[in-house]
Amino acid sequence: MAVSMHDVARVAGVSQRTVSNVVNDYAYVRPETRERVLDAMAMLGYVPNAAARSLRSARTGLIAFVVPDFRARIFADLADPVVREAEALGYTVLIELTGSDRERELAVLTGGRNQLTDGAIMMALSLRPGDGQRRRADFPIVLMGDEVLEGEVHHVGIPNRDASTAVARHLAETGRRRLMLLGYDPDGGLTARTRVRGFLDGVTEAGLPTDETLLIRADWTREGGRQAIEQHIDTGGPMPDAIFAMNDSIALGTLRALQARDIRVPKDVAVVGFDDVEEARYSTPSLTSVSPDVESMAAHAVAMLHEQITGKTGGRASHVVVDFQLKVRESSQ
Repeated sequence: MAVSMHDVARVAGVSQRTVSNVVNDYAYVRPETRERVLDAMAMLGYVPNAAARSLRSARTGLIAFVVPDFRARIFADLADPVVREAEALGYTVLIELTGSDRERELAVLTGGRNQLTDGAIMMALSLRPGDGQRRRADFPIVLMGDEVLEGEVHHVGIPNRDASTAVARHLAETGRRRLMLLGYDPDGGLTARTRVRGFLDGVTEAGLPTDETLLIRADWTREGGRQAIEQHIDTGGPMPDAIFAMNDSIALGTLRALQARDIRVPKDVAVVGFDDVEEARYSTPSLTSVSPDVESMAAHAVAMLHEQITGKTGGRASHVVVDFQLKVRESSQ
């Protein structure tokens, strides 16, 4: 016979209502009472009925983690700590890919694509500041990345500008003087524009000239990096002595292309990426890269979402920018 909530209440010496409050994580249960109920549940092997609980609470226990795609490894690297943090709070995470499509991102923001979830954490690349006014007020959401929307939208950011300045500073301090920016896109999204501004700030700070012939467009993929640097070399473009690739995918493609042309890294050209994906530590040579604190990003984002879902935010949006480290490895030493 299945164990009931009544059985748990009898063993714990409390009311059925108290057991229900513990199961539904009601805040105002004394710690010793909560522990007694949990001990009784464990002893009896009681498993709450998730479907019935969701009907009573109007919650499903599901949250969405929404990213453009998994071609850029950073999104996969973020998914792991998001899932771990969410599971610790009792949530199951559903993954959704938007392909950076603006209409899909807007649909998430307004709650139209997530009717079965309690809320969403989204890495958005195509939203605009004014889109925050279109957010469905009763749908909990947290944005991760650069986009900060108007209105009460919670946000966890990456210090792209400061980190990119640190890259230029590092390259200048190692004696590099002809710095290339690979993945340049002045008309791109906020992430691209912010990294460009930060890098150029660092170039100016170091007293180096900005050479527009070394601001090179490239798709933010391994193949994009390989093709862009090969084309630059084949067309007789000026050779840099250092390359800042706007993400690690570009950097890894660049390393492959330089090695194929017998250009030595870092002796001839230093290479630095951004994101510090796992492959950066195992490439040959190992890749210097900006390492944002993804564990902190995930923890903040899940906590912000949980506070919204449980009504503990106080009605005001939170904004956090996490820290970063420049992981100096063989490619720039």
